Amino acid sequence: MSEDVRQQVLHLAEENGNAPAGGEFVVARYDSGYGPELIWQAEKTGAICSASPGVISRGCVPLADIAVRPNPGVGIFLGASLRNGQWSVMLMASGETVEQISCQGRNFPVRKGYSVTVDGVPRIVYTASVPRDLQGQYWVEARREGAPAEDRLALEMDRAPVQC
Repeated sequence: MSEDVRQQVLHLAEENGNAPAGGEFVVARYDSGYGPELIWQAEKTGAICSASPGVISRGCVPLADIAVRPNPGVGIFLGASLRNGQWSVMLMASGETVEQISCQGRNFPVRKGYSVTVDGVPRIVYTASVPRDLQGQYWVEARREGAPAEDRLALEMDRAPVQC
């Protein structure tokens, strides 16, 4: 991401009242080539926000909405974008870390993008890229308190010919 685009995204966030706290943000990337995406905590509201050059303002999620997410658990954070036949998805894990997701015996890596603690629970935003035609309930390989754990994740962005 060029410095000009980064400044454009951050300027728009400031105009919308969602400037990053302390001017700090994280650059998140996807295996599909989508993005990169900036993720930050808004200075005024504390909400977690994201934007990219292609989607200048994906949006912000208030801390109150994050606090009520299942703990432990993992779900879609701010939606998905389609690129090169793959969904580029933002996930948020609560009270666990995600190592990979899988469907029909195929493993898909995740990339850690941003972490924040809300109501004493660690919340971690990840990026993942999955084929457009492979949707449904994914298995999540996770760790909770250092021990291996499994979780389920619904990825159903549109109708797909193959279901997990």
